[in-house]
Amino acid sequence: MARRDYRDLLRQMEQDMQRFTEEAFVSFFDNPTTYHRFWQPAADVHETDAGIVIKLELAGVTTDSVNVSLSGDGRRLVVSGTRVEENDERITRIGCHQLEIYFGPFERTFLLPDDREIDRDGIAATLRDGFLTITLRRQPRASLASRNIPIAIED
Repeated sequence: MARRDYRDLLRQMEQDMQRFTEEAFVSFFDNPTTYHRFWQPAADVHETDAGIVIKLELAGVTTDSVNVSLSGDGRRLVVSGTRVEENDERITRIGCHQLEIYFGPFERTFLLPDDREIDRDGIAATLRDGFLTITLRRQPRASLASRNIPIAIED
């Protein structure tokens, strides 16, 4: 039987609770029309030996219309942008039977683990086949091994 790392499970629960709290707070206290201006693309977040990988589903979005930013404290990664609907397509509609594709501005915030240091210069993002993949490399950790401190003798 595979051993589960409960820290990962707790970290995921923390991120989910943060997202639920933000959504509840915004929808309760903010103007509902303001909150629903944004759609949130589906995303997968996983860890590798090298760092954290975030993959978002952004079909129909161009690289010019996407922004990826990391907060000053390195705890939040924000992906925002706009998916634009072609005017010709909208104008030629004479009736709608089903509309499930969101257009307009989007924003997605990811709470990053606070026990991982991110190499700010090692962040890479690529948009390919409708998927935005963001790779956040870990900062090399300082050695946590114990060591003896020599005591100098004063004359």
